[in-house]
Amino acid sequence: MRLLPLFALLLSCSEKPVQTPPPPSGWRPASVEAESQGEGDNFWWRLTSAGNRLLAMTGMGDIWVSESYSAGFRKMEWKWPGRPYTIAAEGDSAWVGTEEPGRVYKCRITNWACLDLKIPDPDSFSVAYVGRFKGQLIVSSGAYRVQSIWRWKEGWSDWAQGFPEDIAFYRTLEIGDTLWAATWSNGLWYRVASETSWKRQPSPRRTWVLGPDSATAPRGIAWHSGALWVAYQSKDIIRMPNAKPPYQTSSNCLSKDGLYGDCKNPPVNIYSILSYRDRLYVGGYYGAAPYVLDEPTGFWITTEIAGWCWNDGSTCGGKRTWDLVGLGDTLYSASSRYIMKIPLAEVPGFQPAMLAQFHWSSDTSWRDSVLRRNNPIGW
Repeated sequence: MRLLPLFALLLSCSEKPVQTPPPPSGWRPASVEAESQGEGDNFWWRLTSAGNRLLAMTGMGDIWVSESYSAGFRKMEWKWPGRPYTIAAEGDSAWVGTEEPGRVYKCRITNWACLDLKIPDPDSFSVAYVGRFKGQLIVSSGAYRVQSIWRWKEGWSDWAQGFPEDIAFYRTLEIGDTLWAATWSNGLWYRVASETSWKRQPSPRRTWVLGPDSATAPRGIAWHSGALWVAYQSKDIIRMPNAKPPYQTSSNCLSKDGLYGDCKNPPVNIYSILSYRDRLYVGGYYGAAPYVLDEPTGFWITTEIAGWCWNDGSTCGGKRTWDLVGLGDTLYSASSRYIMKIPLAEVPGFQPAMLAQFHWSSDTSWRDSVLRRNNPIGW
């Protein structure tokens, strides 16, 4: 059983992966092409790193591992009970959470041998997320309106105190002694290592500036330049200085009745945010290519201009960017159709001509006066 509702919107797949010649510079494919050009079930979905290797997962649970950076991706055989759904990695180890039935495995990447860690849940549960905190494994699993959170340290211990019983993790982020958890539909939560319970971070208020899902649907979390950045399903990007209210909203365009006209803003739906080598990136849907923040001006710049499409636009990286990873001097994305890559040196920066090209206003006083009012109310 799927825990996340997005898969109900995806179409079935029919084609076999094929190789496509890479573009000469900028963005280029690092993997085979997904079936049905990434618009079916078996799109490129999850991406993580383990040492100098990349591990990728498709929407149907296929796991691919590279040899070094993006060289030599190969599909790994899966012969254990359950269909892989979520993955974490470190060094030569990978932890795989499955559904139908729900299991958690610790795998050695080199020889691809996996050990069932015997999570204390019934088979009817599915594992929604596996992650790491303070060198320990954290697992979110459950079924309809029932949820478990487990921590592994030479055995399983219940770690769900204070957390909603019917909500699963979507992503986590370790910052110092705190683990932050973005949920699918119940906002942002955190737990300090020395404390005994989860706490809910005060949500951004819903205003004409922020989308209707701002309080409930975080999809990406990153720590960047002294602030916690949270990217939401409904296009909002919120900066939380020192991870505390009041918050600040980051946007290219001033909304008029919820519309932006020709002004080019970050993606309408955001699924991932990444801080890497002093730059901040977001990825999502419409637009498909990742965006990068130009901090001196505050504008989010689409990296589509760095060759996301080639062959006269007939071949592109994909329509959705689900995940982002930095490794070495390269940015990688899981972008439905391909695992894509771009050298950091080729990530575009701000140019004055972009003001006219993207219909941006050179007067950004509105951004400071409107988007940086105290949020939530009362702070």
